[in-house]
Amino acid sequence: MRALVAGATGAVGTVLVPTLRGAGLQATPHVRPKTAARHAFGKDPEALICDLADSAALDRGMAPCGTVVCLVGTMRRRFQQGDTYESSDYRPVVQLVDSAKRVPGGPRHFVLLSALGAREGKGYLGWKWRAEEAVRHSGLPWTILRPSFLDSRGTGSAPSDGRARRPPAVVGGALRLLGSLPALRGITDDLRPLPIDVLCRAIVRVLRERSPTGAILTGRSLWQAAADPSSAIRG
Repeated sequence: MRALVAGATGAVGTVLVPTLRGAGLQATPHVRPKTAARHAFGKDPEALICDLADSAALDRGMAPCGTVVCLVGTMRRRFQQGDTYESSDYRPVVQLVDSAKRVPGGPRHFVLLSALGAREGKGYLGWKWRAEEAVRHSGLPWTILRPSFLDSRGTGSAPSDGRARRPPAVVGGALRLLGSLPALRGITDDLRPLPIDVLCRAIVRVLRERSPTGAILTGRSLWQAAADPSSAIRG
């Protein structure tokens, strides 16, 4: 099984691609042309180097893939470079969905990395919700991931922007304290920082088992999927 990994040069993608390959799965890392010259995946022999708006090139890369993992997104600090939530968190998802549906060989499993708290409205979480809606209404089998804070420390993450992902220091301590209360364990697992390598192990399970589909996985499900391979993943 081959997965097209969109957003491969980001904090999660740079860990996910080698994790997939180490698990015996094939991966096609998508790399934007302007990033290819300054990132190792630009020299990867299996990379798809194109803008997602180039539908012909995207379709050629999509053809051998049975799964799409969409990790694309931006941060407010990139707005000065012309990025917006619409252009980086929503439009690429629509382009990938359209290609996954258009290219023969489906139905393809579409896995979308979203964000905890995605909901109708404006701003970052509103655009994440719109992206989720595009996936939910695509007709493809889908799985949406909604982690909270991501932690790249010690995971081998090497994003093209060179920035580590670190949760606020106060978050971990507060959630450990709340997690000591059994009634709050599930909520704190949703909120506590998720190391990127843990997230990637959970994604490998979702891809390998092609399950669950039609489900939204929050932190508690992702922790469980990575920690206990013998248990069913519950959305």
